[in-house]
Amino acid sequence: MSGAYAGYCGTQANNASTDLVLDSSGQGTAYNNKVIGWPNSTTDPGTDWVNLAFAGSPANGVMFIFAPNGIISNMCAADPGDNLVVLRPCNGSNWQRWIPTPVTGQAGFFTWTNRATHKILQSGSKGSQLITVTPPTAPSGNQQWRFVN
Repeated sequence: MSGAYAGYCGTQANNASTDLVLDSSGQGTAYNNKVIGWPNSTTDPGTDWVNLAFAGSPANGVMFIFAPNGIISNMCAADPGDNLVVLRPCNGSNWQRWIPTPVTGQAGFFTWTNRATHKILQSGSKGSQLITVTPPTAPSGNQQWRFVN
């Protein structure tokens, strides 16, 4: 990595046996490009993200900004209201802001609740698009996330 934000890049990894992370499908930066679950790799720029607390406070939500090779793309992970997570131009809207909630009994893991839909981030199988779902009483491993770099 060589971009200005290379030292801040990482991704969110799930707590499931699949051990998937946020990935921009095909390393794309296009409007509505799918955000998928993919194995973490230091050589795959599709897994490079910068987490930025909105207005400096995670309570306001965190934005996941796609930053391949440490270069900010100005594209953020968003749920535009259809339960499918895609890239959209970063604008700070509630559709792009995610609220962290610690997972009881799983140190370092959080669920991420979309501020607009009030649904949580969930991964599926390798290569499938991330979705948002109604929060269950106890989140499963594919709904629990931690920052890794």
